[in-house]
Amino acid sequence: MKDLFNARTKLARLESRELELLQELLDVRKAVVAQKVVIDELIRASSVPPVSRLPNELLAQIFLLVRDERESLVCISRRWRAVVMDVPSMWSDINLVRYYERRMLLVLHLERSRQSPLTIALSSYDQKLLDVVIPHVNRVHTLRILGGAKEILSEISHIRFPSVQYLLVNLARAHPLLLKTRSSFPALKQLTLQGLLDLPTPLVTPLGDGTLCRFLPRIIPAEPLEELSLEGFAACWEFEKDSLHFPLLRRLALDIGDPIPFLVAIVAPKLASVCITEKYRQEPVSRPLSGTGSKFSNVSHLALSTYGYGMAVDEDEDISDLPVLLCQIFCGIRHADIHVDYVSLLFISSRRQSPIDHWTSLESLTIQNLTFSSLGSFNDLVDWFTKRRDLGQRKLHFKLTLEPAMANNLVTLNTSGTVFQTLQECCASLVLDSFPVTPLTYPSTSAGSLSSS
Repeated sequence: MKDLFNARTKLARLESRELELLQELLDVRKAVVAQKVVIDELIRASSVPPVSRLPNELLAQIFLLVRDERESLVCISRRWRAVVMDVPSMWSDINLVRYYERRMLLVLHLERSRQSPLTIALSSYDQKLLDVVIPHVNRVHTLRILGGAKEILSEISHIRFPSVQYLLVNLARAHPLLLKTRSSFPALKQLTLQGLLDLPTPLVTPLGDGTLCRFLPRIIPAEPLEELSLEGFAACWEFEKDSLHFPLLRRLALDIGDPIPFLVAIVAPKLASVCITEKYRQEPVSRPLSGTGSKFSNVSHLALSTYGYGMAVDEDEDISDLPVLLCQIFCGIRHADIHVDYVSLLFISSRRQSPIDHWTSLESLTIQNLTFSSLGSFNDLVDWFTKRRDLGQRKLHFKLTLEPAMANNLVTLNTSGTVFQTLQECCASLVLDSFPVTPLTYPSTSAGSLSSS
């Protein structure tokens, strides 16, 4: 009897174990099926391009950066087409030259823009296209007249643009006509005038003398402006001191032959940022009147640039002394962006005081458009930083930007070099911008002795 009892007990244990193993097998089979599903999903996901995984909102923001290619974007996929069509601002930048003899396409694009603010660009006068835009004039926030200004200004002088905040006009010799439209832009905050030219003879107008400097005070709506940009080859201006008042002006850009007469003339108590681009010229710049610099005490940022073909320099006369004069005029600068061509002019180690030493409140300095041919001028710059350190002056935030055309060249940085060590000791921070990333390059955080290879 005892043997039978033991046999039955053992059988019961085996049957129980059999059930446990069977359940474990079923669980493993379920896990296998589930894992196969996961693998299939991963395989499907890996076959989808990363851009297709972006949410529509992010995709729309990317498309806005290339809105000029919107007609091409809509042909990529149904999803891209739906996104492009659903973003009104994709259709709000209208250049009328693209709609020549395509009036109905312009109507369609304006409809797609819905109620979003419009940017309108005109390069020539076309009444049929203007007739399409006029019903939407209240939505125009930016107006660019890139060509044909004489005819366009004459034809739109009776039209009021109540919402335009930014106006760009390439004037050439059409500046008298801009006077007719001065009251057409009551909300204007930013104005850019291109194509400013000196006129050899006065224009015959009801207002008398048509020279450009006589017209500027009357064609520029100074009271509401917050930003003003003047571009052209005008170099013979003569203004009375403090004759141009800009009560709200905060940013000023001058890309003209001789900016000094304009600086002498303007009064802008809120002006904080100035950008000046020096043009090639054959005559010295004007000399500022005494007291000119005192009215620019609030200007904290100055960008000083030049064109690639260089400055006019005469061995007998110091023609390229504009940056030196600007150091004297804008003595309260805290943040400066300077083209590398000016390093040898502003950082003169052989003198007791360099021109840039007028900026006693300087906090940050950026040297723009570094090229390998300009590396030789860096000795004066390093000596200037060393002098500041030895005198116990404030350490600056220093940034060095590579000339864009040099981005494909190899730049090697020797962190044990004298340039790197000196600049690191003398600066509050040191940044390299636009330098190509190579095994020997340290982008954005450090700099060293620079050389090409």
